[in-house]
Amino acid sequence: MLKKIYILLVCLIAVAATLQAQDTLPGFTIRDLGQNRVSISWVNPYESCIQLNVQRSFDSGKNFRTFFSTPSPELPQNGIVDTKAPAPKMWYRIFYVLQGGAYFFTPSKKITDGFVSTGLLDSSSNTLFTIKKSDSVITRIPFAQYKKFRDSILYKTKDSLFAVGEDEIIIKPFIPQPPTWRPSIYIFTNREGYVMMHLPDAMQKHYKVVMYDADGKVLYTINRVKDTQLTLDKSDFIHAGWFSFDLFEDGKLKEHNKFYIAKEF
Repeated sequence: MLKKIYILLVCLIAVAATLQAQDTLPGFTIRDLGQNRVSISWVNPYESCIQLNVQRSFDSGKNFRTFFSTPSPELPQNGIVDTKAPAPKMWYRIFYVLQGGAYFFTPSKKITDGFVSTGLLDSSSNTLFTIKKSDSVITRIPFAQYKKFRDSILYKTKDSLFAVGEDEIIIKPFIPQPPTWRPSIYIFTNREGYVMMHLPDAMQKHYKVVMYDADGKVLYTINRVKDTQLTLDKSDFIHAGWFSFDLFEDGKLKEHNKFYIAKEF
């Protein structure tokens, strides 16, 4: 029992110590603590980080598997000590996801004799990032400029960045989606295809309805709805398709919506 507590304390102290000298994502710091223990730590500048996994592999570029997923990915500093690596000198990398869906893989690293960082990208790196949109190459920029470029895209636009390799990034432009249509709870078609009007307080309030065809032309107007439940006459709708309406309550627009009449009607 005391031995387990001792090991735990050593791991915690090691993590705390490495927090003082961490690299900022997409960089991270690894340290050989001896006895097949490796410390992995990082500084996270992204408050919008929603997922962060630490991965390891026998190979520098493939077959990575997650062995740690932090429950608090938004923390500005964090780390983990790997005490169960299946072999010495494993390769490590970090996978993280930001709000909006953009995700990144850091360059992979491993502990070497005397610890020479392999694949490490920092502000002095000469590595060029290839930036693409669709199948076209937009530019190639060094790592120092890429960090500014990445932040400007993530924080000043709604576009997303996706890493398809250690030095290749694809920009996916934001495509606004049309708002999801929600049927009205006041005027709607029922299962039988009849247009229903449901206004529980029609006796207390003044409701007015203006019906429109698909091209925006006024079909007819009900100046005062006197019934709480009303089935509209089929003959008022001479074709299938979409129809829109304005519902007014005491002279103020309460809802503008639409309903669909199927061909079977």
